[in-house]
Amino acid sequence: MFSVKEIATIVNGTILGNRNLSIKGVCDLEKGKSGHITYVKDSTYIRFLSRTKASVVLVEKDFDIDGIDKTFIIVDNSGLAFISILNSIKYKSVIMPQENQKIKAYNNIKIGKNVKISNTAYIGKDVFIDDNVIVHPGSYIGDGSSIGKNTIFYPNVVLYDHVTIGKDCKIDSGTIIGSDGFGLINHKKTNISIPHIGNVMIGSNVSIGANCCIDRGTINDTVINDGCKLDNLIQIGHNVIIGKNCVIAAQVAIAGSTRLGNNVTVAGQTGIIDHLNIGDNTIIAAKSLVCNSLKKNSFVSGIPANLHKDVLKQYAAIKKLPNFLKKSFNDK
Repeated sequence: MFSVKEIATIVNGTILGNRNLSIKGVCDLEKGKSGHITYVKDSTYIRFLSRTKASVVLVEKDFDIDGIDKTFIIVDNSGLAFISILNSIKYKSVIMPQENQKIKAYNNIKIGKNVKISNTAYIGKDVFIDDNVIVHPGSYIGDGSSIGKNTIFYPNVVLYDHVTIGKDCKIDSGTIIGSDGFGLINHKKTNISIPHIGNVMIGSNVSIGANCCIDRGTINDTVINDGCKLDNLIQIGHNVIIGKNCVIAAQVAIAGSTRLGNNVTVAGQTGIIDHLNIGDNTIIAAKSLVCNSLKKNSFVSGIPANLHKDVLKQYAAIKKLPNFLKKSFNDK
């Protein structure tokens, strides 16, 4: 349990109400629970304040809370403040760490301060692991790989040889980074796999969900830049380059040598074929098939993907088609 005073310290907020009230946990704004804390995401959610059962609410300075009998914590950004609280109470898996001094003495491994590595994890030779990294059970880190500060590997993550991960990253369970891409040459009606000798370079503050596959480059590297957030079950092909702060939802597949610009959003179950350029700030709607390069600031949808406004016009025309055909037959 936390007091409102303790929570305000965590989020650097100002209290309006009972500063000594004890909080049991967090809750949803709309449903709410007595003795719990929630937050108002933006002004459109203010309407739920009068009926939520939550005892404490995080709000921003410009929100109208007059006449509402609650304890409030005023913050600059209520969403970020709520994330800080969630991180404070989130269940942390307990790992049985190896003795780092013994690891350092083996195969020229370099380990920073306050590193925790499960005794069931495997660390290859010539690996560099920076400060505060956590490696959970069953993970594999291949030769020559490098991991930046504060990065977390959840159970059963596989990092092939010579993969670079930046700082403040989160790699979830079952993800494989650095396996060979799907490159083939057909010789005398036989498909021959091409060996891949490129690497994978992942920037800082990148989150990769569970059971993703990120292929290494054929010769050049596969690159995921800073700030990208990947959902579960995503396939990133060889030589793909993803710009900064991209958001990619579940079951997306991006084929080899395609480039995504900065701030691209790719919704779920989308396919993007190889050797395309997707411009900055593009949005690709769910279940799209992208077969052509896209200019920056595009918004596309459909199979094959076209400008979303054009797709909506096509759908509207298709809805009118039965009546049009019926009228045509009647005229005959």
